[in-house]
This record gives sequence, structure tokens and C-alpha cells, in this order.
Amino acid sequence: MSPPLQIGQPPLATTSSAWVRLLLQGAEGFGLNSALLCEQSGIDAALLQEPQGRIPQTRVTALWNAITAACPDDDLALAIGRDIRLEHAPVISFAMQSSRNLREALERLLRFHRLIGEAIDLPLQETAQGVRISFHARQPVPLLSLHTSMVALVAMARWLTHQPVRPLSVTLRSQPPKHPERWLHYFGCPVQFAAPQNSIEFSHELLTTAVAGANPQQAAAQDLAARHALQQLNEQQALAHVRYWIEQSLVLGEPDRAWVAGCLGLSISTLQRRLRARGVTFKQLLEEVRREQAQRLLQQGVALPEIALRLGYQEQSNFQRAFKRWFGKTPGQARGGGPGRL
Repeated sequence: MSPPLQIGQPPLATTSSAWVRLLLQGAEGFGLNSALLCEQSGIDAALLQEPQGRIPQTRVTALWNAITAACPDDDLALAIGRDIRLEHAPVISFAMQSSRNLREALERLLRFHRLIGEAIDLPLQETAQGVRISFHARQPVPLLSLHTSMVALVAMARWLTHQPVRPLSVTLRSQPPKHPERWLHYFGCPVQFAAPQNSIEFSHELLTTAVAGANPQQAAAQDLAARHALQQLNEQQALAHVRYWIEQSLVLGEPDRAWVAGCLGLSISTLQRRLRARGVTFKQLLEEVRREQAQRLLQQGVALPEIALRLGYQEQSNFQRAFKRWFGKTPGQARGGGPGRL
């Protein structure tokens, strides 16, 4: 296993494409157009169809904002979250279904929840009556996102146990909705609004509830599969952080390995060694970033000299040669609608 890059500066959290599809399905239930929502939030619709696809959290947040702007219903979290099922997150689903009881299932969810989304932390605290799970944002996310996750957690618990799971209490940071009774009815317990934190408390007795499809013999294998998926995600994120700082370096002119390595808290040699362990080089990542940026800026109608500068080229002729190497045509041909237009 290659060593971690030890990176944590930029907020590069992602969310699984499966979860985003569920959000869009819920929005469609309110009569909203999912294709338009994707366009407004900058989400690549093709990426949503990839089984292991990941969407940057910044775009997921933009999606939540677009949904809220189009449908300012304060019961959105209830409407979307209550229909979420664990089969929508297969790796976590199999791990949780192998658990003996609800407590084990919740512990596995907390251990592997980053496979669903990385923007929210779920710390667990033992209480006198049971356990309390809090929902903390690792980076700015709408309250609607947090509350939908809370509704979904209870829906998952009910799906796992085939029982009408009722928490001991629920606290929400939002102001009381127009119909608070709907929230009380869904959770089946006291719900405090305008609270200092978002949390759900479960009783000790409830945590012993058996999981309907428990298979202790498969538990170790499912945990191994989930850990492997989490390791793959960590690898993706490590490279994403390098790409992030390469993008930032383009603003300064010709990208500099030393500057990028310094932003990551690494020496140049250590950065290059760890990239090689992942089968890539700094030059390859720089090429990928420039190619993607060039295509995006060209489609946005940015002037060609400006594109060259944004990609860190001091001479436009260097940009022209690179562009033709990437796409087999000059930027002018691509923009002018000639053969092989982008």
C-alpha cells in the first residue's frame, strides 16, 4: 500500500453519484426538472450514471441551493430523505445488513459513511439512555442537506430492522417549519427546533434490535470490501488535492513543482515518489488539468489569449501547440466549428 500524501488543506469533499441521483429523484417529485438543476449547479449528468462516480461537494451544495430556490418547501428534507434506502449505497448496504443488531449497523455506517458523502461527520456520543449521533458539517453545507441525512438515517434503520424505529429525541438547528407535526409524526419522538446542534438519540434497548438480514459469517468479508472501497476513495482524494494545487499554481504563471509540493507540506522528491507509487507523474497531472481547463474555458467563450494565460502559458504559441497535441486541432478550429469541433 502506498503511503498517504498527508494532505488536508483545501475543502475537496465529494458525494457519491448514487446519493446525488436520489436527491434529483426527490426534487422531481416536487415537479422540478433534474436536467435543469444539473445545469444550474454545474453537475455533469454523465458522471451521475457512473457506479463509482463522485461529485464535488461544492456542486452538490449548489444543487441544494438550486432546489431550495425552485421549491422553498420546508418539508423537503422529509420528502427526500424518507424514501432513501440502503440498497442505493451497495457497499455500505452489504456491510450494515451483515450486522447482528442496529448498534452494529450504525457503527458500520459511521465507519464507512464517507463512501456516501464526505462533507458531514457523524460523531457518536454515549449518553445515559443510549447513544447520540450528531451531524456536523466538515465544510459549509445547507441545513437542508444535514436534515435530509438525518431523515434518511432513520429510514435506513427501519429498512434494516423491519421495525418502526423511533429515536428517543431529535434536535434540529432550523427554525420550526410550518407543519412541525409532520416531523414529530415521522420520527415518532420529541423534536426540538432551533437547537444548538443536529442530532438523533437512540435508546440502549432500541440498539439491540436485530437486523432482519443479519449474516455474522459474512461480516468480516463485507467489512473488508468496505475498507477497500474507502482506501480507493482516499487514493482518489490524494490525487485530487495535488490537482487542486496545480490549478491554483496556473494563476501564478508556469506551474512550479516546488510551490505545489510546499502547499502540500512535502518536499519535491517526496511528492514525486508518492505520485509514482500511484502510477502518475506531476507532468501527467499538469497535462490533464490544463487539457480539462482548456476545454471548459473554450466552451465558455473565453478569449484565446486569456485561456493561454489562465493555463500558465507565457506564449500563446505554446498554448496552440499543446492544444493541438491534446485535441488534434487548433483552438481556432475547435471554436470555429470546423472538422472535429469540441
